[in-house]
Amino acid sequence: MEDKIVTLESYYDPMLAEIIRARLEANGISCYIADSMTIGINPIYNNAVGGVKIKVFEHDIEKCREILAQQEELELDDEPVAETAVTCPYCGSANVRYGPATEVKADWLVTALSALIAVYPFYANKSWHCFNCQKDFEKNEFGKS
Repeated sequence: MEDKIVTLESYYDPMLAEIIRARLEANGISCYIADSMTIGINPIYNNAVGGVKIKVFEHDIEKCREILAQQEELELDDEPVAETAVTCPYCGSANVRYGPATEVKADWLVTALSALIAVYPFYANKSWHCFNCQKDFEKNEFGKS
């Protein structure tokens, strides 16, 4: 009887995928990471290949979801670490990054000036971007300053 291998989740951050893989393997789940070498060699291919994928056996999917749903507290020197993870206010995903905005790249003045001198805009707005729902947001939108 052959068991089907499926994609559990896809991440745009290879380090996050490695952390999730290690967490699953620590709980006895056989898994591996696909496309990490492709993205490691050329990060521009990240969107083209759909990110780094964690592959597991189909019969382990439910157990994997239970493991990933558990909140584990990290402790350093017997003091709990404050929760500083940024999450998307729209979908609640932690698969976010801070960088150039994808929805509003630059304001109108910079765009007009760049068009006049025929160069790429030298100033671009920065914001948080969620890779799950593809929306940009500001940090204060989710209640943290």
